[in-house]
Amino acid sequence: MVLPRPVRALGFLWMAAALPLAAQLAPITVPKGLLRLDFGGRFENWDRRFLNGVKQDPGADFTHNPFSAGFLPTLATAEAELRRVTGVQAISLSLGSSSSSMLVNVGTGSIGAAYGLTSRLTLFGTVPIVRVRIQNRFSLDSTEANAGFNPADPSFGNAAGAALTSSFLAQFQSTLATISTRLTAGTYDASPAQKALAQQIVAQGTPLHSDLKTLFETVTFLPLAGSEAAGSLLAPIESLQASVETLDPTFSFTALPALPARGPGGQEFEDFITSPDGPFQARPFSPPILQYIGDIEVGAAFTWLDRRPRNGGIGIRSVLVGTVRLRTGQLDRPNDFFDIGTGDRQPDVQGDLVTDFVRGRIGARLTARYVLQLPGRKDRRLSPPDQPLAPAATVAAVEWDPGEIVEGSFEPFLRIGPTLALTAGVLHRSKRADHYSYVRNQAPIEGTTPDVLAIGSEQNATAVSAGLTWAHDGRRRDGTVGMPMDASLRWEKVTRSSRGRVPASESVSMALRFYRKIF
Repeated sequence: MVLPRPVRALGFLWMAAALPLAAQLAPITVPKGLLRLDFGGRFENWDRRFLNGVKQDPGADFTHNPFSAGFLPTLATAEAELRRVTGVQAISLSLGSSSSSMLVNVGTGSIGAAYGLTSRLTLFGTVPIVRVRIQNRFSLDSTEANAGFNPADPSFGNAAGAALTSSFLAQFQSTLATISTRLTAGTYDASPAQKALAQQIVAQGTPLHSDLKTLFETVTFLPLAGSEAAGSLLAPIESLQASVETLDPTFSFTALPALPARGPGGQEFEDFITSPDGPFQARPFSPPILQYIGDIEVGAAFTWLDRRPRNGGIGIRSVLVGTVRLRTGQLDRPNDFFDIGTGDRQPDVQGDLVTDFVRGRIGARLTARYVLQLPGRKDRRLSPPDQPLAPAATVAAVEWDPGEIVEGSFEPFLRIGPTLALTAGVLHRSKRADHYSYVRNQAPIEGTTPDVLAIGSEQNATAVSAGLTWAHDGRRRDGTVGMPMDASLRWEKVTRSSRGRVPASESVSMALRFYRKIF
């Protein structure tokens, strides 16, 4: 049934009278019987972050000089094997120096609605659609490197290197076998000195051959030819070859294993990290654009205090808001070292106390917020945040219990016209540390614990904001009445943090809201 125009006009006038739509900060609640349709957008980006108060590039965890075993576990494995084989504990491997820079763009479009169930109680819900784009630049400068890919590695070496190392090991084994056979046959019995030397060669060469065979078959990186570390590796081999030549110059034991001639380039290193046959099995360093829903919010707002200003006095309105955030977003993936998700994908219970003060053209909003973040589950590589390149073998299912968040903000406004107001604000947020544990039936990962994921999770941040709000009650100049609406434009920037890893983000958000009576 279509209502006559006069009746519809009276309905809109009633709505206009019920709505607090003089220019100010956007109202939290909706008058009884009205439906508010919410459309919003937020564009956030950052290319810097705070780490315990120090401002740096978001890719700083991937920037190292030297790019050494402390950052890359496979280099640490090669280093340990070389020290064991050579007995030289000072061996240190490096791939040169690395650098990384990141630009993160997060766009969020939201659709929501709120309904005034009573004059004091409003129900609401919001569905965010999140688009994440990360531009990452990673480079590896191997000018100062003293290590490179093992030429005999089946995945990252080459056929020529594999053949050379195989020939060396075969020649080594053949020499030892021949000398052992001659010792058994008594060939050197006539010369005690020769016999002692032959016994020494077998005694020293047998474990050395075994150690070298294990080294060349298991490590991904070896010292560069001509480096000090390569000299330490070749010294026992060349010493043994000299002893063999002294024993019998007719022996042909002159081969040496293949060593890399240079360190890997940036693309070669990325190919290694992303190889499905390698130890990391990660995704490419430039994540694709991710678009998915975020964490949906539903909740209720209750106006417990509403005192309108009289005779130039102060008006006060205070609202209690309860919000439940659902686990609908998409998490960042454990096999992608650079992406971020569209949500936390764990339930939150949030409580806000929002109080508006207004006198004449000026006013302010005080907001106190507490967020109880409930536990959720996810898969993670168990590695400290400053050592993000963790092998695939460290992936584990963990239970994540995020720390609670306490937040307070102060937002004054100045009404500069019947429908327009200027706003400003300052906000401070504090978050307690997260806690991680294995989920039930998850086998522990050797050499690490879930606790390392919580490093840097205790945070604080301060942000400033400025903006415009616009509100129209629907009354037109010609006396007719249209649909009431309000809108806002807001800029916000994180300016300070002294604890944790916090993006130095800057954002612009917009909102447009329409009101209509449905009953």
